[in-house]
Amino acid sequence: MKLEVSYFKDTDTLWLGSGQPTPNGDDIAEYVTAFFDDDDRPNAVMIEHAAELLLPILTGKSQQSEKVIDQPTKPDKATTSPD
Repeated sequence: MKLEVSYFKDTDTLWLGSGQPTPNGDDIAEYVTAFFDDDDRPNAVMIEHAAELLLPILTGKSQQSEKVIDQPTKPDKATTSPD
């Protein structure tokens, strides 16, 4: 299968597809839509705001890699009340 890549600068949209018909699409993340064939096999992805989303990753200037994920903490024994 050949991968087709198209970028539409006027809408900042990146299309990655198989070249096969893509009758069904589902949003899988904000600005990302996956398309499926009639047998529900994925065959294309569309990314809106592509330059805005991907250039920081490709240039190593991604802010997301610097984010710290908050982990839940165990309650302090001194502050818990008996049930």
